[in-house]
Amino acid sequence: MTYFYDDYVEQYGKIDKFSGYGTYIMPNGTLFDVDTYASIAHAGGFVIPFFRSYMHPDKDEINYYSKEELLSYLISWKEALLTKKYDVNPKEQQMRLHLVQYFINIYKSNKSIWDWESERVDFSEVTGIPNIEENWYGRDVTLKSVLVQACNYDSIESQRYRTITTSKFNIYETFYDYILHDYQIFQIPKKVYDENLQQYIDYKQSIWFMSDSELRLKAELESICKEIPLQERSQYCRNKSKIKRYYFLN
Repeated sequence: MTYFYDDYVEQYGKIDKFSGYGTYIMPNGTLFDVDTYASIAHAGGFVIPFFRSYMHPDKDEINYYSKEELLSYLISWKEALLTKKYDVNPKEQQMRLHLVQYFINIYKSNKSIWDWESERVDFSEVTGIPNIEENWYGRDVTLKSVLVQACNYDSIESQRYRTITTSKFNIYETFYDYILHDYQIFQIPKKVYDENLQQYIDYKQSIWFMSDSELRLKAELESICKEIPLQERSQYCRNKSKIKRYYFLN
């Protein structure tokens, strides 16, 4: 699927945002500006506090809950989100559902450490992400890594104008219309959960393999971008469908 180029990202990319959450392309190709949504939703909506609570539990959570108890809560959350018993913003609901599944995999793994005696929690062996709360210009980069690498989201970078970070392999098909508008696509490894190893592993495509369709689209884009001025390239977009831009409500 080729994502529809939404020029809203131009407004986003021209503004340095330090509030920390970012704008993402959803798996269906629509945009979700978590930054703006968090500013109008109490406590940043329920994605942000939920993620931090399960990824970086505080001392009270470690002391009063076992890993098994939290796993049962996560399974209940998944059932509620799938049956729409939890009535919230649809995009936020979808994002939380993806994060719930991610945490279910982490909390059921025998490689995750939950030690109430030393008040120590370490998921790094399961996730492949260092067990620290990193922040880059205020953004929780752990959340970004999880969404992009393990949940099939793409990140619109705020500090690198016209740059998208993705773990997808078919970048020329997916981001054809963005590349037409001079976007750079930055690829990072995709992570998939290995049930046997009980951990997330990097799933990489060989640098020597690219499908014929991807090679054709790559050559086509290079030719258009070389010969056609930026302001005239919209006529070459592959996805010209009109979509409603309800970033926060749909």
